[in-house]
Amino acid sequence: MAHTHDQGHIAANLAVIRRYLKKHFPRYTLTEMSVQNLYHILVVADHRLKRRHVLKVEWTRLSDPSNTPENTRIALEMGDVARGMMQMDNNDYVW
Repeated sequence: MAHTHDQGHIAANLAVIRRYLKKHFPRYTLTEMSVQNLYHILVVADHRLKRRHVLKVEWTRLSDPSNTPENTRIALEMGDVARGMMQMDNNDYVW
């Protein structure tokens, strides 16, 4: 049962992150890759502009029970993660 709860919690946090990225990169395509128990990578790309930005989210951030979806939303906004991603050029922004 706890495993299902963890997966639901992770999915809720990822949904918040996806909404944030779509808001800040509206014309970009979003793709994802996950390495279970290590990290989840979200890539936003605009092939017309030849730009891509990578957000690498540590699994501990996604699965921490104290990190609610609302806390995730606040941390994304307050930390200005989108700007950080843009400043990293083609490197991963680890969050």
